[in-house]
Amino acid sequence: MTKKILKKGKICAPDELLTITPGENNEKLVDVRSYDPRIIAQYEKFDMFPYTGKTILVRDVVAQKLASANTVLLKKKNCRLKVVYGYRHPKVQKKYFNKKRNELKIANPLLNNQELDALTHNFVALPEVAGHPTGGAVDITILDSGGNNLDMGTKIADFGDPEKIKTFASGLSPQQKKNRLLLRDVLVQENFAPFYGEWWHFSFGDREWACFYDKTRSLYSPVDLNFSK
Repeated sequence: MTKKILKKGKICAPDELLTITPGENNEKLVDVRSYDPRIIAQYEKFDMFPYTGKTILVRDVVAQKLASANTVLLKKKNCRLKVVYGYRHPKVQKKYFNKKRNELKIANPLLNNQELDALTHNFVALPEVAGHPTGGAVDITILDSGGNNLDMGTKIADFGDPEKIKTFASGLSPQQKKNRLLLRDVLVQENFAPFYGEWWHFSFGDREWACFYDKTRSLYSPVDLNFSK
């Protein structure tokens, strides 16, 4: 691992992400379990059902890398990955962002537009730079051999305590810290970028990933996926 990866708390601001040139290699979206059906894929919210049904989609290379990480977990720890979110339609991303932005605007009436966007980004990514609409980001955790979630200190997307969801939050038990680092390390070995603001969020190929690894161009851009019913 590089020193940057081990540096605690590196989070790219929206302004930094906007400097990354959006790239697109036209890689297909696939079922997250395409290369390893042992991975558990189960939505914990249902906003993507109108677009993809119950299938969690990611870019093809993302699915390959998750399969490799899962094999390592099974071999070394008898644990496996559980993915609860992957691709998100840009319309859904924009809806979430605007809703949160409006709430924060009421609570912070003195903020200008740029400041309000930056604050909102801490809760919901700015649509222009968000990873989920590219198919490169996943929300993910680890299950033990009995199929139980490892104790990470909070549930995924539990924003009740915004400080506690940060990867290196204070107040975690030694086991919770160990579990979070296990998840981070097995994914970083596959060149995923951790988002240290949320212990469960990792990406490959999006602007967050490019920024984290000091690249000037992403591999993926948002995908406007339309499934015919």
